[in-house]
Amino acid sequence: MYCIIGANGFLGSYILKSILNKTQERVVACCRDISLVGDTLKDERITWKNLDICDFDAVNSFCNEYKSEDKKIVYLAAYHNPDLVEKNPRTAWNTNVTALSFFLNAMENVSAFYYPSSDSVYGNSIDGKVFKEDDKTNPVNTYGKQKALAEKIVNTYGYQVVRYPFLIGTSLLSAKKHFYDSIVENLKFGDGMDMFSDSYRSTISFKQAADYLVDLIEMGDKHPIVNISSDKALSKYDVGIIIAEKLGVDKNLVRAIKVEDSEGIFVAKRASSTIMDNKLLKSIFKLEEISLEI
Repeated sequence: MYCIIGANGFLGSYILKSILNKTQERVVACCRDISLVGDTLKDERITWKNLDICDFDAVNSFCNEYKSEDKKIVYLAAYHNPDLVEKNPRTAWNTNVTALSFFLNAMENVSAFYYPSSDSVYGNSIDGKVFKEDDKTNPVNTYGKQKALAEKIVNTYGYQVVRYPFLIGTSLLSAKKHFYDSIVENLKFGDGMDMFSDSYRSTISFKQAADYLVDLIEMGDKHPIVNISSDKALSKYDVGIIIAEKLGVDKNLVRAIKVEDSEGIFVAKRASSTIMDNKLLKSIFKLEEISLEI
């Protein structure tokens, strides 16, 4: 049985789809409000459960309900937005650190536990630095620091972490668009899109991110940390050009802007570029290359 904590987000929806496509297992999917789960995330093999991970009584009840069953857990629940984390560090700490630690200690009979993390734990890729899994972390904001600590908690408990770069792809959620959908809509209607050209990430799609994770779980991989990313560092402008080419629209509709000229957009400091080494991932799956697929 799979158990997905925080399953109704962009990545969670793709993970659910990947599990259904790649396995015959049933899934218990949790989120704070299942009334918001659209029909696209419903399937006879998925049991949806209301769960607020900061409600420890509810967490204990949930863990006791599934105590006897062998579980493969993907823990996605988090206070994600770096700007909101910066504004509300105590609330973020309760979600990203305290609740995670409580859940780890409450849940029994776990055969696999994977914690999806972020390239934000690395910090800046100074002079084109490509970060490997065992490099020292140096996050530049509170969100990255909390994710780095959460990783240590998960690893110390004996479980696995995967680190993701910027993820992109069409939303599977009926009520919520992703950045990708906005780009497509603007380009199709000829409105164009301003996109950063001076900040680089090892971008992959939500589908790739989900499929590699489910494959790691199914093969029983036990590396403490695995970077799941593409070979090539791309700016968001580069991604926009790729999308324009896919749509067959004028690439000039994608307009390059610079982060350094966009002060005031973000509250929390961001790493200018974070580039990830994916050699471990390629060695695990015996791959020659990994490119963004959208």
